[in-house]
Amino acid sequence: MKKTILLFCILWAVNFASAQEDINITKYQDSRLKEAVPSYALSKVEKLISKLKQSSESLNQDTKNDIPKLSDKDFEKLSVKEKFTYTMLYPESVSKNNLNIPAISDEENIIFGYLPDFKSNKKWSDRQISFLTSNKKEVIALIKESCLKDKFIGLNYKKALVKVKAIEAIPFLIDFYKYKDSKDKDILTALSLIVKDGRYFHYIRANIYKDLYGNDDKPVEESYIDDTASNEEYILKTASNFYIQYPKNKM
Repeated sequence: MKKTILLFCILWAVNFASAQEDINITKYQDSRLKEAVPSYALSKVEKLISKLKQSSESLNQDTKNDIPKLSDKDFEKLSVKEKFTYTMLYPESVSKNNLNIPAISDEENIIFGYLPDFKSNKKWSDRQISFLTSNKKEVIALIKESCLKDKFIGLNYKKALVKVKAIEAIPFLIDFYKYKDSKDKDILTALSLIVKDGRYFHYIRANIYKDLYGNDDKPVEESYIDDTASNEEYILKTASNFYIQYPKNKM
């Protein structure tokens, strides 16, 4: 009887520990996918999005593969701030190759080579990407202002900074990571991607770069390194050096 009780207790403890680990993994994954909500013209933009969804539902459209969106005319009528909020909240396209990174034990102690994709396979449309890149300075300024206010950099903001190759935002990202949110390892990922896209010679030759991006046969979801103090320091220092050495007139 005692052996049966002991065995039951051991099995319960193992199952409890496993369940707790799953909860922790899911919680961290959810934090990686969390998006920021811009405050600029938020009420107006939310009403526009709501109308689009309602119109789609009334027509029985498959919103998973055919996302309703504003007409080009209505999109162009929006101000820069309104377009920014609309773009951050409402990606207009669907990704066919969504990056669904599987759960990894101890994920909060890993630096990934790539940012995860948005939920529901969403991605920005060509015109949304064109808006972001054509209004790079304004977009970066809005992201900075919003992040400082909310003390949080959402996945959508990180992806936007990478998309526009925001080299000028490197000091901001470094300071935000150091002094406000050192638990968000995807800030390091964003920095790594900005430096990578800038083809920084010293980074391309580094072992960390080879571990993250040097093997074309490695699945994207397996491109990560351990979050050690030395790896963190290297990414932060390399990003800082890249920013310092990059010609300011080309930013």
